[in-house]
Amino acid sequence: MEFEKLYKEHSTYIYNYALKLSCNPHVAQELLQETYLNAYKNIKSLKNEQASKYWLRKICLNNFLMRVRKQKGKIELSYDELASLNKEGQSIKISSREPSPEDEVIVDETIKDIQNGCFLAMVRRLTINQRITFSLIDMFGLKMQEVAEILGISRSAVKALLHRARMNLDDFFSRRCNLIKVDNPCNCKAWIDFTEHRNDIKNKVLKNKLVTKLDYKETNYVFDEEVRRKIAYLYNNMPEKKPPQEWYNNIIKIIDDKNKKI
Repeated sequence: MEFEKLYKEHSTYIYNYALKLSCNPHVAQELLQETYLNAYKNIKSLKNEQASKYWLRKICLNNFLMRVRKQKGKIELSYDELASLNKEGQSIKISSREPSPEDEVIVDETIKDIQNGCFLAMVRRLTINQRITFSLIDMFGLKMQEVAEILGISRSAVKALLHRARMNLDDFFSRRCNLIKVDNPCNCKAWIDFTEHRNDIKNKVLKNKLVTKLDYKETNYVFDEEVRRKIAYLYNNMPEKKPPQEWYNNIIKIIDDKNKKI
């Protein structure tokens, strides 16, 4: 299969996959580059062109997991953590109900970029295992059993990780996002106003403390089905991002250089 065809058909998908795993556009570009260079190097191992998308996705995920381990991120879970997750996973029920039309949130175009950036920032505040589980299941539709095999843990533990990730995000946005509950102050618009009237509202904006981690248990958040449906809708409708043309040009140059040395 030709590299250009691999790029045209799947680069946007793989970039967004990398972006939602890393929650960092720069890291996503690096993961995309690593994925396609690995793919170019091992193209002969791709026996079925119809499976190229999932082949690339697997390469990207492996690169991401290796990157996290090198940076001493926590992927492996301790015995006590696994025991707690397994116990929790056996007692909770995961809802898979799709958002209904009346739950759909119309996003103001003027704040869309900030809103999407906010979502990625908050997903990054999850534990690495929660982030991987949430991204793979809620964003890319993988089955719990598939994620269990990727992380090397039980399906019950995956269910608990997904529950914790959803509850943490629901808790944060239910208290801070105007799109979820109209009584919340709209901090997205506040930031836009801040750039235009910095001195007038500086103190107001700075009152919103930066979030270093999400833990719904600290705020005693209780599951709210309406909040869950709205957040699911917003995440599922985040617009796709494309890698810049400079990225493609750089990859082509690297591959050309490799070919010249052969």
